[in-house]
Amino acid sequence: MWNKNFHLFISKWLFRSSVAILFLLMSQHRAFAKNNHLLVTGYTEYLNNTWIPQGSIYSTLGINNWQSQSGIYNRFNFQYSLLNNLKVNVSMRNNFIFGPTIATYNKLFEQAGFNYNKMAMADNGYLDLTMRYSDNPSYLFYTNFDRANLKLSLNKLEITLGRQRINWSKNLVWNPNDIFNAYNYFEFNYVEKPGSDAALVQWYTGNFSSVQLAAKLGYTELPDSNGVLRREQKKTIAAMYHLTKWNYDFQAFGGVMEDDVTAGMGWAGSIAGAGFTGEVSWFRNQQQFADTSNVWVASVDMNYTFKNNLFAQLSGIYNSAGATGPAYAQYGSLSGSFSNLLMNNVNAKTLTRSRFDLFGELSYPITPLIKVDVASIYNPYDKSVYVGPTATFSLTENLALSAVGQLFWGDSLTEFGDIGQMLFFDLKWSF
Repeated sequence: MWNKNFHLFISKWLFRSSVAILFLLMSQHRAFAKNNHLLVTGYTEYLNNTWIPQGSIYSTLGINNWQSQSGIYNRFNFQYSLLNNLKVNVSMRNNFIFGPTIATYNKLFEQAGFNYNKMAMADNGYLDLTMRYSDNPSYLFYTNFDRANLKLSLNKLEITLGRQRINWSKNLVWNPNDIFNAYNYFEFNYVEKPGSDAALVQWYTGNFSSVQLAAKLGYTELPDSNGVLRREQKKTIAAMYHLTKWNYDFQAFGGVMEDDVTAGMGWAGSIAGAGFTGEVSWFRNQQQFADTSNVWVASVDMNYTFKNNLFAQLSGIYNSAGATGPAYAQYGSLSGSFSNLLMNNVNAKTLTRSRFDLFGELSYPITPLIKVDVASIYNPYDKSVYVGPTATFSLTENLALSAVGQLFWGDSLTEFGDIGQMLFFDLKWSF
């Protein structure tokens, strides 16, 4: 109990101190900026979401009407140079989400024994750097720090301590090598992606090679046999070697990701002008090493930009432990495909519940100010499909309007069934 209270005290103290320092830096922004000590970027965004529920689950629960939700998001990124070789990086996300959809989510998750608001605001880092200002069944208002670190550069050595993103991924969609902070593909408006409370040491062994050693400490929430979420502390420790040869970037790593021993490799290069990347990772439960089976997750990605600026991409992912029938048949009800949109415990081992998924995308700038895009994921085993059309309009240099669709079709308990359709309108001002 003492350790828990001490950990909570330290987290709150660090959080409030960080807020105070940030506002002090903001108040002195002009003075620091003149000396190039402080760099401040960010954005303010309004996002509206209309959800059209489909499926027998919602009809059974009496949810037949369209649902709406709005969100006001604000982000600040601060980079401050204490010395020539020492930098402080801090990024905060302010989130105000409101509307009938929040109330519906709370009702659905309450019936499953979960608290949606608590899950949405969960901070899985070792330090709780999320502050809840206010919430009720129809809104959430909170702040989260997803970056807060010190970076020291000494010739060929770089050391980063604190909340950071350790990016070991090569692919554009699925990243089996991203063992430190995998992300949910459907969170399209979280372009920065989550960070981890970690230490990263990188040593450049040559002009085209390096060694990285990283260690992460955090928490995960997993349901027990009774369906109750349990918060458990987890560690991820790994080393990676990177080499550039034959115009390809190669990497290989090994270590421990939470409960699994893991190893993998990745590459990035091109074939006949087309980008060609891939990642393969192996997992084996370390607590049942002799009794459990291996899990292999692999993804390959190819992309090409034509002379008329049409961008095409094709990607596939294989999970040896994935289902060859309805992806969520063993989960049932609301623990199935719908929860896939809301889970914040995605990791490199659970990027898909299917044995195989196929992704395709086409993107084209109609004018310098208008861009259209359509992406799709298909599960050949349970025949479910996702289609994501997007249109982006650059209104000014810093202001953009986007219309986004996330359209899901499939039978109950398939990978993309039990979700329905999502329609988004996004207005974003960047600075």
